[in-house]
Amino acid sequence: MKLLYEASNFTIQVHWVVPFAILGIIGLLLLLFAKKPFFKLLSAVCLIICAVAAFQFINGYMNIIYTYNQEEYETVEGYVENFVPASDGGEDKEDLEEESFDIKGVHFSYGDRFIKKFGYHLPSTQGGFIKRDGQYMKIGYIETKKGNVIVKIEERQNK
Repeated sequence: MKLLYEASNFTIQVHWVVPFAILGIIGLLLLLFAKKPFFKLLSAVCLIICAVAAFQFINGYMNIIYTYNQEEYETVEGYVENFVPASDGGEDKEDLEEESFDIKGVHFSYGDRFIKKFGYHLPSTQGGFIKRDGQYMKIGYIETKKGNVIVKIEERQNK
């Protein structure tokens, strides 16, 4: 089996951080320079949104990485079935950007447009490792309320 992905290699993408950084800067500038109460309130709202988003992101990230490093995850091995690739993008609906597949009845879905879960999230349309039905994979995953989070991917190599 060839190792293709591990959750410990998860990287934070710039396009996830930039909107919150901009919102935080706006909030700080309003807090420091605004004179009217409305803008002070707007500042507080901006900073609270940033703080909540940062807390949720860090908490989710640490929970998945910690759980993976403790080797407290399930594995399933077999052929990819019911593969539904993500679209190439440009749609109005986020869920059209999601990719999904099953292995031995265990369902996985993920997408890159908006990260809802931590772990593997790279669709085949962007160079992801799961590309079609019939691939023989060993998937490590953590069950969460939002679905199964992929923390490890291995593929059987053809000889």
